[in-house]
Amino acid sequence: MSELMKFWLVVHVVLGVLGVAAFYLAWMWLLKERPNASGLRKASLKGTIFLILSWLAGGYYYAAYYGGAVKSAIKAGPNPWAHAVFMEAKEHIFLFLPFLAVVLTVVIFSSGEDLSENRALKSAAAALAGTLAILGIIITLAGTVVSGSVR
Repeated sequence: MSELMKFWLVVHVVLGVLGVAAFYLAWMWLLKERPNASGLRKASLKGTIFLILSWLAGGYYYAAYYGGAVKSAIKAGPNPWAHAVFMEAKEHIFLFLPFLAVVLTVVIFSSGEDLSENRALKSAAAALAGTLAILGIIITLAGTVVSGSVR
């Protein structure tokens, strides 16, 4: 693997983990009685930016390197199911995470200080932030399984 491909893979992973952490923080704030509106805006915006940038870096890595070199090595190796199960799931889940992130960020920015007063909206936002965090953790673990299958 070239240094450039290593760079894009590391960027993809680091930005993805930062995005997951930001949405976990937003989720924890949304579970409070009076969430910090400023902190929520910052966390959701950063999380969205990190996920979109991770999406782009991962897409470049996948198109330029993974599809041609790594995928065939995994399928020919002792764990071909790692790509068939984990990478396929990871790809499909990751495709819609940035869109969910944008929805959450728009909700948080548009509701402002009123988010604490609207219990249904706050609850839905918390569920969405939790979904983003949990799915992010799942695809991070799936990426670890796939990476561990490369010989």
